[in-house]
Amino acid sequence: GTSAFAQNENLLKPGRVIFYNVENLFDTVGDPETKDEEFLPQSKNQWNTHKYQVKLDHISKAIAAMLDTIEPIAIGLSEVENRKVIEDLIAQPALQKFNFGIIHYDSPDERGIDVALLYNKDLIEEVFDAFLRVDFPFDPNDKTRGIVYFRGYMTEEFPVYFFVNHWTSRRAANGDSEKKRITEAMALKSKIEDIYKGEPFARIIIMGDFNDNPDDKSLQYLCSGKYKYPQSETLVNLMRLVQSRGEFTLKYRDQNDVFDQFIVTKNLLTSESSY
Repeated sequence: GTSAFAQNENLLKPGRVIFYNVENLFDTVGDPETKDEEFLPQSKNQWNTHKYQVKLDHISKAIAAMLDTIEPIAIGLSEVENRKVIEDLIAQPALQKFNFGIIHYDSPDERGIDVALLYNKDLIEEVFDAFLRVDFPFDPNDKTRGIVYFRGYMTEEFPVYFFVNHWTSRRAANGDSEKKRITEAMALKSKIEDIYKGEPFARIIIMGDFNDNPDDKSLQYLCSGKYKYPQSETLVNLMRLVQSRGEFTLKYRDQNDVFDQFIVTKNLLTSESSY
């Protein structure tokens, strides 16, 4: 899990925005539409109700620990199988006290894993949510998770956009993974440009597991200042600082990576020193 503070002069107290890759949060029911055989009772994993309940308990307690003294604003999730596992997660004793709304779309991903957003209904009034599908013209058979996005008001004059991402894995079986992540970055950038047409000073929070580091091509493209609207807000990758300090959010073999990132518009930061 990765988390960031969000604070604004209109809010009396800080709130927390969290992103958490919950890593294969599957229920125990087979879905004929997806490749979920790995997480069924008869699988090698012997995935069963007890293991599922233990996983829900651990994830809910980890999230609750991040919210010990601070209210959640929104929580982005990746690798959830369906809406039911999210409902089971927020029903856990550790999270019951929060009034979460769920934004979830069934993505075309072959394994059936999706991204989702929980938002605090006591702090945010939802205006709309949508699913941004991403297709790869050079590999039309590969279906990806897509991007979930949401627009909500925190005060009457304070709408915020949230985007939850889980870009193509570097271990994707059919190659071209960097090209696919650049395609995902292009789709997201195009959507943000659409928003900037109507709201040049939109407040935007982008989060997710990008399977790329802040200095890789896909993120450099997304965060570059070359947006069509010169008066639009600059996107700032909050995890550049983490990477520059040699810290990481993921360790795989001998590789230290910062794949879990928060990217925000500059108008959500109180000062230049915030990044």
